[in-house]
Amino acid sequence: MIKLNKFLMMSVLSFGLISSYLVAEDTTSGTVEAEVLAQDGSAVSGATVTLKSTSKGLSRSSVADSDGNVRFVLLPPGSYSVSVAASGYKSLSDVIRVSVGDSSFDFVLESMTADIDEVVVTAGAIEGVDFNNTTTGISVDLDEIMETTPLERNLTSVVLLAPGTSKGDSAFGNLASISGSSVAENAYLINGLDTTNFRNFTGSSTVPFEFYDIVEVKTGGYSAEYGKAIGGVINAVTKSGSNEWKFGGNVYISPKDMQDNKRDTAFSANRFDSRDSTTYNVYASGPIVKDKAFFYVLAQPTESENLDTSVSGTTYQADTDETFYGAKLDYFVNDKLHLEYTYFTDERTVTELKKDRDVVTGELDPSILATTFYNRGGDNEIFKASYIVNDNLSMSAMVGKNEYNRTTAGTGDAYNWSWWPYPAQSYGLAGNLVPSAGADSRDVFKFDLDYYVGNHHIRVGIENSELVASDKAFYSGTNAAAFVAANGYENPQYVCGGVYYRGYLADGASEIVAGDDLRVRTLCSGGTFQTDQDVVYVQDSWDVTDRLNLNLGIRRTSYDNMNAAGESFIKVDNQDALRLGMTYDLTGNGTDKLYASFGEYYLPIAANTNIRLSGAEYFTEQFCEWDGSGNFDGDFIPGIVPGSCGNVNYISDGTVPSAAGTKNTTIDPMFSEEYLIGYSTIVDKGLFSGWDMNITYTKRELASTIEDILIDHLFPEVMGTDDQIHQYVLTNPGEPLTVFVDDLDKYYTFESDGFPKPTREYTGITLQLDRPWDGDWYARISYTNSDTMGNYEGTVKSDNGQDDAGITTDFDFPEFMEGSYGKLPNHRKHNLKFSGARAMGNGWIAGVSASALSPRYFGCVGNYPDAVNPQLYDDNSWYCDGEPTPRGTQSQSSWVMNIDVMAAYSVPVSRGDLTLKVDVFNIFNMDSVTDLYEVGETAGEVGRADANYLKPTNYQDPRRVRLSATYRF
Repeated sequence: MIKLNKFLMMSVLSFGLISSYLVAEDTTSGTVEAEVLAQDGSAVSGATVTLKSTSKGLSRSSVADSDGNVRFVLLPPGSYSVSVAASGYKSLSDVIRVSVGDSSFDFVLESMTADIDEVVVTAGAIEGVDFNNTTTGISVDLDEIMETTPLERNLTSVVLLAPGTSKGDSAFGNLASISGSSVAENAYLINGLDTTNFRNFTGSSTVPFEFYDIVEVKTGGYSAEYGKAIGGVINAVTKSGSNEWKFGGNVYISPKDMQDNKRDTAFSANRFDSRDSTTYNVYASGPIVKDKAFFYVLAQPTESENLDTSVSGTTYQADTDETFYGAKLDYFVNDKLHLEYTYFTDERTVTELKKDRDVVTGELDPSILATTFYNRGGDNEIFKASYIVNDNLSMSAMVGKNEYNRTTAGTGDAYNWSWWPYPAQSYGLAGNLVPSAGADSRDVFKFDLDYYVGNHHIRVGIENSELVASDKAFYSGTNAAAFVAANGYENPQYVCGGVYYRGYLADGASEIVAGDDLRVRTLCSGGTFQTDQDVVYVQDSWDVTDRLNLNLGIRRTSYDNMNAAGESFIKVDNQDALRLGMTYDLTGNGTDKLYASFGEYYLPIAANTNIRLSGAEYFTEQFCEWDGSGNFDGDFIPGIVPGSCGNVNYISDGTVPSAAGTKNTTIDPMFSEEYLIGYSTIVDKGLFSGWDMNITYTKRELASTIEDILIDHLFPEVMGTDDQIHQYVLTNPGEPLTVFVDDLDKYYTFESDGFPKPTREYTGITLQLDRPWDGDWYARISYTNSDTMGNYEGTVKSDNGQDDAGITTDFDFPEFMEGSYGKLPNHRKHNLKFSGARAMGNGWIAGVSASALSPRYFGCVGNYPDAVNPQLYDDNSWYCDGEPTPRGTQSQSSWVMNIDVMAAYSVPVSRGDLTLKVDVFNIFNMDSVTDLYEVGETAGEVGRADANYLKPTNYQDPRRVRLSATYRF
């Protein structure tokens, strides 16, 4: 990392020496850079070039300069007619497609007096390689991909089309890892508004496919405009209206009778599972005022019912009945000013019914034990204005709001939660372990300015965001206050609800009996937490010659995370992210590009860190020898210690921690460094003639990580000897530490905190071949050979399914990091993908998508020998039976092979267009093991084996059929 004042240095250089990491690009519009040429390749100056939108009537004209260059900025994506007129040449008329970002074209004119023998290039509009761009990834037209490819209707399915991406651990839902990063390190934008889950970065707000127009998946090399991600950026643009009136609808049916089930695991009786869903949508679009104002509106009702059953028979039936609404309004005041408004809501309620099933007969008892309501989503609004001041200056401003409900509550919240290990089961009338009342809101302002001067394109921007997360969570149950009082504990700051009982099998036993271990926990937390985020960036694309483009950009961010008392909990200023890049036209004919880049990517501090580390959390734990009392088939008797118990461990005491005692006085942000070199060409001969080919080498290194550590081991005379946990500190593990020690009431400085530095290194080589859809056929092939090695996965921890961004169990004790280096959970040595489609004639289209992914590697997670306090965490060390069992050295999952197919038929109708389609996912019903149970020991005892060690916990998704119909008129 550069230690100088990089922002000042790079700002000066950006105006005179070198250019930005990537050509400046707006998140929702396109730029056309074109050169007007004669057929012999010479520049045609003074040519008049006009672009006119074929759908909106928007028209722009420009005159080619002395080098034949013209530029059109802030163009809505879509189809444009091109007209070029120049003295001495025949007029050119053609049609081009403008997408989001930068597009490059040659407009080739035919001379009035040209000799046919002198012709070098055929006249017309020829799209070329983008020589200003070092970004890797894909850009997808959603209508086209849904018509030609068997694809699940969610953003992750689009991300997984990109090379070097793979599905993450199922514990975090349906999310993707990009280039070895964790699934919680990606950013999601919709029409320029950040909709990423800012609590722990796992996913984003939800928009159905029919509302999307274009989705870009940026897997590396993205510009200084994009940040808050060290994985990838998913940038989506929604549909908009045009001069043509359009109406239509879609229906998607996935019947439970046309799906297979996964094999049973040690924890789940998957043979009883079912999935049944029906989704409809209707839309309308058209002109409000022809050539001026347009609208697009969509409504989508969804009904679904999913059943999941544990091995003991507890069945959870999740019912969803929701309607999504979305609208996009566009007003072109004139050819210079464009006003936009976007609204959508993904507000929904999932109702989960807890029932019992006889696992022998399969009969489901209709009685409802508990009902839980998951309230999710919210309203989103985006206002944007774009203005072209003159040919060299344009600007845009955006104001947006993103809301998300996170409340989980139900009829079972009055009952304590109990978990018994055999069969693995939560018993009783509790519906959810941690009911909560929560909501998130994000207010964003962005301003961007583009200025063209000479051979430079300078883009600067600012972004200010205010994030507010409110949360009150507790273990299920209402008797925790009585429980605390009955056992002589100090009462928390406010009434705390809920007790969690978890039993442990004796070594070799098949059921828990009196005398076995029982863990008793209480938890409640709450507060309102604000985070302020400020961003400023500058970048400048400099065409040094007609073949060489050099790039320079810098992005400065500041984050201020506040605690429950409204005080600044952790503030990280002046995060200067450098972006450098270069592209070179190897042959001079626009077909071969060599490019390279270096980038620093920073990740914000998750709001979850505020809630867990700086909130009013009351969290206790103790281990008891169960006396056999209590009713684990119903509500465990509250307020009674069920046997002889050890000391109570106060993980948190219910007070808001002091800001001084929760963090290192000097702390660097979490960021990674990326080195990328690539080669792109248009293949001109052989089997792949006419295909686009790209070869990329990528190396990513995690340069700094923010995590919480325990400092008890630094004070053995005061801490770490009484079976207690004393003080967590947010820091950069492995770096010097200065912190206020609460127990000693003073600051201490240590040259070393006793932890190794977090490491994660990704190296990958990708080969990609792409033949775009032309109405007849398309194909896309990619292969990535990569390694992801280190001792730290990232903001989530797949080893135990923990999504506490920034405060996972990693680095809590030095002992936990022994043996932690190895093949990380998102390591996939081989990643092969293919998709393609062919028009079969008579209205038929057939498509296929196939992939092959190499295994995930596992170690053995158990209990650290000869240490007391690490065993308070139960099983979290890379030791089993007292011996080292390092990460990734003990076993592996299976290769995952998958083939999806589709067939679509356009039905002749008197009016409009009707298409019927069938998609079959995993047509051969392959059932590879994707995840294994990695815990080899349990109950905090060395040598107590876990009977489920290395048993499968998940398989690949089984065969499923989806039927759909689309009608447009």
